[in-house]
Amino acid sequence: MTLRHLTIFSEVCHQLSITKAADRLNMSQPAVSTAIRELESYYQTRLFERMNRRLYLTQAGEYLLHHADAVLAELDETKKHLADAASAAQIRIGSNVSFGQSYLADIITSFRQKYPDIPVLVTIQNSGSVEELLLRNQLDFAIADDLSDSESFHRRLLLSEDVVAACSPDCAFLPDIIPPESLSRIPLLLREKGSGSRTVTDQLLRAYGVNATIAAESISTQILIEFALRGHGLLLLPRAVLAPYFSAGALVPVAIAGVSLSRSYYLVYHRSKFLTQSMRRFLAHLDKQWDTDTNAAFPK
Repeated sequence: MTLRHLTIFSEVCHQLSITKAADRLNMSQPAVSTAIRELESYYQTRLFERMNRRLYLTQAGEYLLHHADAVLAELDETKKHLADAASAAQIRIGSNVSFGQSYLADIITSFRQKYPDIPVLVTIQNSGSVEELLLRNQLDFAIADDLSDSESFHRRLLLSEDVVAACSPDCAFLPDIIPPESLSRIPLLLREKGSGSRTVTDQLLRAYGVNATIAAESISTQILIEFALRGHGLLLLPRAVLAPYFSAGALVPVAIAGVSLSRSYYLVYHRSKFLTQSMRRFLAHLDKQWDTDTNAAFPK
């Protein structure tokens, strides 16, 4: 049993597919299957159940995955620690779509201007996906809504901002002020499940017992905005995302009676994360830039 076996096993577990794991690892499917059989032979137990052409982890497989991921993460941290002597280790930053669209590019631009030798890899996904990547040690830092597993992470509040409703000026079906109970009769343009904006919207709908009429659902904020510009429904997105469209008169804000919505963005990293010199420089830069550029409190 080697580290190669654990790497292959971990990828198969996370993909629950020999084919997908082989693609991710740039290996042939027979080679991946052989490695799994060798592991099962070594431990004298089945690690997967194969039913209806799908893979399911056994209890033994779940136990091994927990330890395999811990070993692989520790080795990855050791590699970074040794590479830190060069003080230019790569930083992997994940962000949810709203923060990435409105704020992250400016932060990364100023950081690269100050530290041009430090490589930065940015990943933009919804908050749920960003949390999963962080848990799998595929990100060093994440900027997302409050995480479900907050005990495992350090987190810093970056900012809170309003979530507002908006539509085209030509939306004749909307009154000036919407009673929240009437949202069931209004076509909504929503982000996908797992996104922070969708979570805020779903909480609003549940609070008033509203069954949503979804006109469009997308992982792309820009696609939803395009639908709104053409009068297809009501958007609920962070104000910073919609501000340029309000200024241009292309979209107009819509009040929901008695409702004030907001979402918060946190910088998050794992409590056991070894902070390379590159990462410490990024945290220091973010501290300074956030206070200077936005006058926002940034707890230490």
